[in-house]
Amino acid sequence: MTRLILSGKEYIQMNRPKLRIKLPSPNAAEDICDLQEAKHRFNWGHEPFLILVEKQPISSYEELVEFVNRKPFKDREFLEVELQPLLAGG
Repeated sequence: MTRLILSGKEYIQMNRPKLRIKLPSPNAAEDICDLQEAKHRFNWGHEPFLILVEKQPISSYEELVEFVNRKPFKDREFLEVELQPLLAGG
């Protein structure tokens, strides 16, 4: 059990899902990390990717923690994370 305090809210982390990250590469590579690792795994707000967790855009670590703590996600073994490159131009 881990206590996590973000923006004044306390979260008790029991067996939270791990994140299965699909890397944007032609080899369909994957990486797996836990919630704590995700805090430093992504350059939140400065990534050249759109971060989608279970097809929902997530823009901060705090938002990820809130998402993971919601039903039905908190009881799953893995959550799918997709990194979609942001395209510049217009």
